[in-house]
Amino acid sequence: MTTTSVRDRLLSSATLLLRSRGADGFGVAELLASSGVARRSMYQHFPDGKAEVLRVATAEAGKGVGALLKAMLDEMPALDALDVWVQQWIDLYVETDYAIGCPLAAASLSAPEYPAAAAEAAVAFRRFESLIADALVRDGLDAAEATTAAAVLVFGLEGAIVTARARRDIAPFRALADHARSVWGPRLA
Repeated sequence: MTTTSVRDRLLSSATLLLRSRGADGFGVAELLASSGVARRSMYQHFPDGKAEVLRVATAEAGKGVGALLKAMLDEMPALDALDVWVQQWIDLYVETDYAIGCPLAAASLSAPEYPAAAAEAAVAFRRFESLIADALVRDGLDAAEATTAAAVLVFGLEGAIVTARARRDIAPFRALADHARSVWGPRLA
């Protein structure tokens, strides 16, 4: 039996709270209760408190999503990977009744209060764009168009995540995937 470390419990709880309530939707007391960690232990691992926990949780969420995205893009064409990514969001929203959003979006929206967490989200978004652009080049787009398309896809997916949650409707995901296929699909190998 493995025991989850104090650090990992805090990060896992912070990510879940970010996804469900946003950065300003919970305090340190709720983070500690959710993780089962004592206040003193939190400050031993994260001396700067909630701001540091959010920064690290956002960075790790970005790395995790980036690794999954890279694995998908390594296995399939870029637009097929987009379809899988979109379907994962649709499934999550249906399963959770739209209760769980994107931790990177939540961190981005907290920029005034938690600028380091928002900066980590920006790093992740740039990484996603780079991964997608590389895959689009591999699939047949020229580098300049692939760079623009990748940015539009990341912007579009994050917008779809926020819009679908607000509207409680998966249509934004379908619109993004369909639009990507109609615009770039005919030019890809």
